[in-house]
Amino acid sequence: MVIRTKRSNVLTTTVFLVFFFTSCTSLCADQSQKSTVEKLLDILQQKGIITEEQHGDLTEELGEEEKEQEEQQQVVQEIKTKEEKRPKVGYKNGFYLETPEKDFKLKVGGRAYGDFRAYNSDHPSNDEFYISRARIYLSGTIYKYFDFKVQADFGKGDSKLKDGFVKLTYFPSAQIMAGQFKAPFSLEKMTSSKYFTFIERSLPADNLPPDRDVGVMLHGVYMPMGLYYAAGIFNGARSNESDADDHKDFVGRLAMTPFTERGPSFLKGLHLGFSTSYGEQDVAYPDDEDSIWNKGELKTAGDTEFFQLNDGVVHDGKRTRLGTELAWVMGPVTLQGEWMRVDLDDMENFRGDRHDLSMKGYYLALSYFITGEEQNYGVSRAAFKRPKIKRVFDPARGQWGAFQLCIRYDRLEVSDGFFDHGYVNERAYTDRASGVTVGVNWYFNDMVRFMFNYNHVDFDDYVQDADGDWEDAFLARFQLDF
Repeated sequence: MVIRTKRSNVLTTTVFLVFFFTSCTSLCADQSQKSTVEKLLDILQQKGIITEEQHGDLTEELGEEEKEQEEQQQVVQEIKTKEEKRPKVGYKNGFYLETPEKDFKLKVGGRAYGDFRAYNSDHPSNDEFYISRARIYLSGTIYKYFDFKVQADFGKGDSKLKDGFVKLTYFPSAQIMAGQFKAPFSLEKMTSSKYFTFIERSLPADNLPPDRDVGVMLHGVYMPMGLYYAAGIFNGARSNESDADDHKDFVGRLAMTPFTERGPSFLKGLHLGFSTSYGEQDVAYPDDEDSIWNKGELKTAGDTEFFQLNDGVVHDGKRTRLGTELAWVMGPVTLQGEWMRVDLDDMENFRGDRHDLSMKGYYLALSYFITGEEQNYGVSRAAFKRPKIKRVFDPARGQWGAFQLCIRYDRLEVSDGFFDHGYVNERAYTDRASGVTVGVNWYFNDMVRFMFNYNHVDFDDYVQDADGDWEDAFLARFQLDF
């Protein structure tokens, strides 16, 4: 009996302890889950300040308030979630619409140039106002890694496609483009007209490099050295034109700003570059005029033609281009220059004689922002971008924008053989043109500017379109781009 009683007492004690600790744990848990206000109500009831009925009423009201707060928080969270999922709309070098993850994006932009051109009194061409460019474009991103752009131009009373391409951007240092776009050649050619210093490009940059063409290109950037490369295969013809033969052109460009991230600070803005192109040609003038890269002619900034191939000229051979680039941004001062050459092998005149001929030229330009701005260089394309204006036009606040002065010397010449062997009419055209351009640019803000250029060109011989051996052209432009 004694043994059974002891066992019974031990069992009873164990059960009691388990029940006690379980109850305490549950009570502590209940207490820990109570809010500060609920605990305060419990204390007030225990001290007899409020009755049990009042405690119950207040606890019930408190629960309803907490429920309302939870519902309000839930609504706020739902609104926040919807806002996070809603596409973003804004402006950054164009109006854009994009998803929060930026996997899909649509951008709209354009430009309009209102130009005026006047000549010296003896020049046969008319002084005129005209719209040199009126462009609108759509660009964007699809599924994060695919970019596109479509751009049309309605300037000079005509409409045509300028750009139309798609680009795979999965590998930032090795992007692939396909479609119609600028072939990678020359710093001045690759810089958009929205951003370069003069109204028109220099004599060699406007006449010798390839322009927009249809093809495929691989390009990328190695940032530690500011190294840009591009290599592509193109038709070797003009934009919006079908290829006149089965041959294709290789075009490549290599450029770098080696001191962007390291080295002496005064060399930070130094740019060096090299371009080349190679291809076989089988074209005739004027039958394939629109397929020849320069339509078989050379022109000045004033649009005066000083060189044109004779009818019956055939090019059935190699076409090779070489180009070198140098630019140096030193605060508000920018020095820029290029040299380039085009070799045309196996040119054939109307008599069937064949000759190797060439064209070459160079320019040197200097510009200075008297208001302290500086040229903005973009490593991603190894070309100049939109400058950032410090004080936008706002006369009410005593701000007048930015002012830039510029001067350029350029020269372009062709082989004597063009004239000696009957490829060009020597009575109407010349083998050399050299000029000086001085100008001033007034930037009202980042997207609006007024430009004025005075351009003087000396020709080596009499030029029919200029009615003399020199030309003075006064060029003005009011530019808006967005």
